[in-house]
Amino acid sequence: MPEIISLGRAAKRAGLREGDELVSLGGVPVTDVLDCLYHDAEESFDAEVIRAGKRKRIRVKKRADEPLDIELDAEMRPMRCKNKCLFCFVDQLPKGMRDSLYVKDDDYRFSFISGSYVTLTNLSEEEVDRMIRLRLSPIYISVHAYDDDVRRRLVSNPASDKLIGRMRRLGAHGIKMHTQIVVVPGINDGEVLERSIRGLHDIEGVETVAVVPVGLTAHREGLAELRVATREGAAAAVALTERLNAEYGGFCWCSDEYYVKAGLPPREYSYYGDFEQIENGVGLFAEFYDNVDYELSSLPKLSLGKRIACITGVDFAPFLREKMKEIDALLGTSSTVFGIVNRFFGENITVAGLVTAGDIIEQADCSGADAAVIPDNMLREFGDVFLDNIAAADVERALGVPLIVVSHSGSDLVSRIAEHFRMEEKK
Repeated sequence: MPEIISLGRAAKRAGLREGDELVSLGGVPVTDVLDCLYHDAEESFDAEVIRAGKRKRIRVKKRADEPLDIELDAEMRPMRCKNKCLFCFVDQLPKGMRDSLYVKDDDYRFSFISGSYVTLTNLSEEEVDRMIRLRLSPIYISVHAYDDDVRRRLVSNPASDKLIGRMRRLGAHGIKMHTQIVVVPGINDGEVLERSIRGLHDIEGVETVAVVPVGLTAHREGLAELRVATREGAAAAVALTERLNAEYGGFCWCSDEYYVKAGLPPREYSYYGDFEQIENGVGLFAEFYDNVDYELSSLPKLSLGKRIACITGVDFAPFLREKMKEIDALLGTSSTVFGIVNRFFGENITVAGLVTAGDIIEQADCSGADAAVIPDNMLREFGDVFLDNIAAADVERALGVPLIVVSHSGSDLVSRIAEHFRMEEKK
């Protein structure tokens, strides 16, 4: 049974204490912190604990808007994925990366907490019941194909046949779902893709569909032979998805990567609705432009007289290059944009979030620059290490300039650059 290691005012007022072993809430055994989060919205329920070796029942009464703020000592370890997807990115990773990157997970709890995508093929019916009981909404689901035979081929797990039925059940109980289709040319594109989007639209609770191209690294030894999207194939996927989006009034979108592959300009900000699929790279360019434009309109004109090296992926480099002209004009800076070719994963991988330190050191000539700017999604979340396990400080030493880490959304790009050089002047 998990032990309470910290708790909020409402839980303390009810009589719960740090060190209590939490047995149940509302008569339901406590599995993890999700059970506590569910009861944050409840006003009255029983909590059963073990305190000093004795079982104790406590009546909790609070306002519905008062969180319990209970933290448990039990770590939520991600459930392991049993699928053998033809395009699994973990299977395509080279050696020498952080250990955690080689872990295949498929956990509905983290889908609810952090928006990670799951297939719903690695859980029991009891866990589906729990999703419904705890009202875990929204959930992010990798569907890949509405047709069972196609999906089974892609996921290589017979349990994938249960997916559509489980989604219908979740939707019937008020669970909202955001979905993604990773398109593998020749398998789930074209007519299969259209049937998948239409089928998902008919499932109650499905709010959005993201259509993204398969990512294939140069490390696919012993794996199935797959093809990346051609320019023509990408254009066809974009045209199909936009047609259905118009038909359904905003339901499905292609990722920005698809537009780049098709040689098409990114869509305008208003096209993406509430940006529910932004973490899938859907509307990221539009959000970036909007955020930078806001900053440009709200900051005073400066004359910093500094030179900046901006580091990004191949896809975004030409777009960033154009936007930096406006930023340079406002800040009085001079920028050089480096679109880093991904030699670590392979040149098919073109997004900024998968650029590694080694490739940056090899390709970004920062001689003469006063600082280098990188997006935060190149680094480990809440950390300062790149995907190839090299620390940001090591990159700074190799490049000979300080790194300015900015939000990949562009929300602080201009202000961070200005702030960095202002702080330098004060030293």
